Amino acid sequence: MNKSDITTALKARMADGGLGIPGAWPNIGYDGALPYFEVTFTAEDRTGPLRGTLQRETGTMAVIVAVDVDTGTVQADAYADAIAALFPGALRLPITGGVVTIIKTPEIKGGYRADAEWRVPVLIRYSALAA
Repeated sequence: MNKSDITTALKARMADGGLGIPGAWPNIGYDGALPYFEVTFTAEDRTGPLRGTLQRETGTMAVIVAVDVDTGTVQADAYADAIAALFPGALRLPITGGVVTIIKTPEIKGGYRADAEWRVPVLIRYSALAA
C-alpha cells in the first residue's frame, strides 16, 4: 500500500461521481471556470516500519465547491450534498495491498465568499489500512 494508491482511489470516486462540474486536482493546472470543485489531501497520521511499506494512514480529503457568488448558496450546497453522498461513512474502497475506509459522514462546512466565488468545503475523513 502506498500514498499514490490511497489518493488515486479517492480521486477516482470523485471523478466517477457524475457531478457535472470539472475538478481542480492536486498539482494539475485548472483555469478556474465556474462552477468547479478543488481537491486537497492532508495526511494526519502515518504508521509503518522505519523502512518499508506503509501500514496505516488517516487523513482528510478536502473538497471545496466553488460557484459564482451571484448564484446564491443553493447551487453550491447542492454540489456539496452530492459530493458528501459519494462518500458515506463506512464506505470501503479497495486498493493494491489494502483498503481505504471512510471513517465518518463527510462534514459540509459553512460557505464563504472568496472574491467572485462562493465556496463550500466538504471534509472527507478516511483511514487506509494495509491488508
